[in-house]
Amino acid sequence: GTMHRTPEVIDAWFDSGSMPFAQWHYPFEHRDALATRFPGDFIAEGLDQTRGWFYSLLAIASGLGDALPNNESGTASPYRSVVVNDLVLDAEGRKMSKSRGNVVDPWAVFGRHGVDAVRLFLVSSSKVWEPRSFDEALIRQGAGRFLLTLKNIYSGMFAQYANFGWSPSDADPEVSERPVIDRWILSRLGTVERQADAALTDYDATTAVRAILEFVDEDVANWYVRQSRKRFYDVDSADNRAAFATLHEVLVVVSRLLAPFAPFVTDWLHRELAGESVHLASYVRDVAAPTDERLETSMRSVRTLATLGRAAREQAGINVRQPLSRMVCVAPNVSGNALTELLPILASELNVKQVEIATSGDALVTLEAKPNFRALGKKFGKKTPLAAEAVSRFTSEHLRSFEQGEELYVTVDGETHAISADDLTIVRRASGALVVQEEHGFFAAIDPEITPELKQEGLARELISRVQRMRKEAGLAVSDRIELLIQGDAVVLDAAQTHREWIADEVLATNVAIGAERPR
Repeated sequence: GTMHRTPEVIDAWFDSGSMPFAQWHYPFEHRDALATRFPGDFIAEGLDQTRGWFYSLLAIASGLGDALPNNESGTASPYRSVVVNDLVLDAEGRKMSKSRGNVVDPWAVFGRHGVDAVRLFLVSSSKVWEPRSFDEALIRQGAGRFLLTLKNIYSGMFAQYANFGWSPSDADPEVSERPVIDRWILSRLGTVERQADAALTDYDATTAVRAILEFVDEDVANWYVRQSRKRFYDVDSADNRAAFATLHEVLVVVSRLLAPFAPFVTDWLHRELAGESVHLASYVRDVAAPTDERLETSMRSVRTLATLGRAAREQAGINVRQPLSRMVCVAPNVSGNALTELLPILASELNVKQVEIATSGDALVTLEAKPNFRALGKKFGKKTPLAAEAVSRFTSEHLRSFEQGEELYVTVDGETHAISADDLTIVRRASGALVVQEEHGFFAAIDPEITPELKQEGLARELISRVQRMRKEAGLAVSDRIELLIQGDAVVLDAAQTHREWIADEVLATNVAIGAERPR
């Protein structure tokens, strides 16, 4: 047909720039309605819309001037904040264009990875006002892996075991009565909830989503769920119910915090957990969850010690399934009382029978100074060998004071120079039989001696690990009971006999037959 230009249209950008007022047919009517909605909290568009969109809004608002409501400041701005999205570049950082042939078809990417994964990747990779390179391989490695982790926490842990009969009720213990690891993860949840809300209020979506992703990956999956796994095998005790209630709350709140970034998977998860759409729920809880900064700090220290303890085991060549008798640890700026209730978690993580707290690592490590001849030569010239010998005689006490900022001096034939960090290298050596790892004042020292009793328990743990793997390969449900027959050399059979009941309990065996014994 024949098309005719609408005479009222001055220019497309003038029309769009009139949006805040024209949608209310202002100034001809609805002044009161406009007054409750003007100016807008924010406006968002791409960098290329600076002139067309942001400027046209501002110019037209300035033209209307004092006639606009809420214009006490005289600025007439139609928006309080502007969020400018920069360009999405290709994997090499070049602008996408058809002529280069580097344009990415978004619909094909959505089909391969899902919309949620793409959204999470784009928001988490860099702040929206910075250009970002688009590498499709990074979607699977980052956002895709995270979504799989989140799904496994729900489907592979919570839902699978909750089907045994748990649902939220008054029988669940109060938070104050739950184990310390439950109280810790709920405190961390409250902290992350506040961080995400504050970042989004400041229009910083990248900081918000990174805090949530790190919380789910590091705190929930790699620490809380792993430490609490056995607590989900039943639903009868208060400890079981505390674990389910805690993880349920964590997943509900996480689904709400993630909803703006991953709207589809979070809506599915929230409907499964709470029975309603996540997009109808409040972003944060009505009553802010209390946080325990002291507990969070103490748990961070425990996790640092766990990392160092694993490194010490690796240094000693002892795998984590082999129990050890004791560990000595130092956590700077954390009181022993604050750590005490967390020590069973550390002992379980590192598979040690006893954890001792020391106030200083001085007794665990001896410091030695290795002279740097080249640096010393600039100060002492021909006297450098004598200066190096003096440096090598520094005691551990001297070197610890030096690390804390005190100065050291060397005098050779009446010539004195201050020693700098470039003049020497400080080498740490374990001062006893313990294997020590140290970082930023944290020390973790394990006793590597393996007694016959510890050796037997280690073999029993290996047996349990092998049987659990066989259960998984056989496709057994987690609640399925089995009969177990163990054959092997005398050392293995002795270990199985000593730890028969423990093995049966761990692998859900109704009967354990060892060696020549016949299954029932």
